[in-house]
Amino acid sequence: MPYSSITSSRLRRQQRRGSALTLSLALTLAGAMASGEEARLPVTQAKTGFTLEQAEELAQSVSVASVIKGGDVTLYWTGHVSESMPTTVIPAARPARLLPYAQDSRIGQVRANSALGDLSLDEFLVDPRSYAQGFVVIHRGRILYERYPGMNPEDAHLWASNAKPLASLVIDLLIDDGLLDPEKTFGHYMPDFRGTAWEDIRLLDILDMTPGLDTEEDDRSRADPHSIATRTFLAEFGEPSPKSGKVETVREVLKSARKVREPGTSFDYSSPVTQALVLLTEEVTRKRWADVFEERVWSHMAVEGGLQVHLAPDGTAAVHGVVSSRLRDMARFGMLYTPSWQAVSDQPIVSADIIRRIREGVRGEDFFMRGYDGPVFTERLNAPILGSSRQWDAVFADGDFFKSGMFGQGLYVSPDRDLVIGFFSTTRDTGSIQRYLRPLVMSGLFDEEE
Repeated sequence: MPYSSITSSRLRRQQRRGSALTLSLALTLAGAMASGEEARLPVTQAKTGFTLEQAEELAQSVSVASVIKGGDVTLYWTGHVSESMPTTVIPAARPARLLPYAQDSRIGQVRANSALGDLSLDEFLVDPRSYAQGFVVIHRGRILYERYPGMNPEDAHLWASNAKPLASLVIDLLIDDGLLDPEKTFGHYMPDFRGTAWEDIRLLDILDMTPGLDTEEDDRSRADPHSIATRTFLAEFGEPSPKSGKVETVREVLKSARKVREPGTSFDYSSPVTQALVLLTEEVTRKRWADVFEERVWSHMAVEGGLQVHLAPDGTAAVHGVVSSRLRDMARFGMLYTPSWQAVSDQPIVSADIIRRIREGVRGEDFFMRGYDGPVFTERLNAPILGSSRQWDAVFADGDFFKSGMFGQGLYVSPDRDLVIGFFSTTRDTGSIQRYLRPLVMSGLFDEEE
């Protein structure tokens, strides 16, 4: 295997103390997302380095509940995930192509009104309240703006849900190969899911997060220790489920999902649904997900570092969000969807047809805004959204699309402008940094003729 596996004694210790965590999980989760502000380590600590005592204490404190809380443990964990989870490292297979710099100071002067006030992007990124760690703007294959207030350029950082399009891209490539038909059902391809609530759901409804199941993930379900979303996270961390008292596999958790409405009638954001795409990929290809992604995508890219795919104890790749890399390499993934793909890949990977499916796959603004998540995503971006599609959170009227991640991660792609914006953070307020995206894109700075 062309990978190195990183294992951890901390994970085994965590499993031994899992029952104790379970006893207090409900109270901890319920309070985590609603907790008031508390004293935190500065975000610069992640850049300058944690002391030995800090590292030991924070690493020992990693759990689903402590990570979701979004405090000091999260700040440490987002840059050190491989210490607490088995990890497959997909290496850089080709010499990195360094992207040219053409710094444009006007980008940092673009302003937005967020929870921190009316600030320029430059001001926001260095404001200690933002907990922003890295921000990069790449236009026509050139880095026009790059700041690292809370990390170093060579540091690997958690993508969080920015990773979900990795799963959808692989599915689209398998569709192009004729190995999958989006109109066929999950049960058609997954024999062991026949007889479950997944059996008759079209692949398209899984891709678009409209499965009609009780798999929705939001602040409410994260605060429920018995939800499919929380149980999925517990399974990935090797912690016992309050429902059964045992450590479940991701597959077992997914099979227990129940139908709550007709598929295709509501957009219900869900990390468990992304994990269903991971299992589908492995079933159809008869390969581990990381092998498929390396073969089809990463091995063709000229990146600066490896892609860390973090795993559940049973080896399931947590592609819904537990993936890490350098910020520039995440942005390079976004560039695969732009005319500048040749700057980062030896062959086209994202076809014009795949981009068309993302853009035309939205089910309408009314559909998007009827559910819980549409209004939340719209408020965070402070901009109208046509809808979501193929694991991307937002598709805009001009054809741009965006994916956000918990704790303030983001990947914005504008194929027509040949523009990618990527950022990493560790903040409870995932929306403030998103407020800069549409003002940046609509500023005219990226529409100028050369």
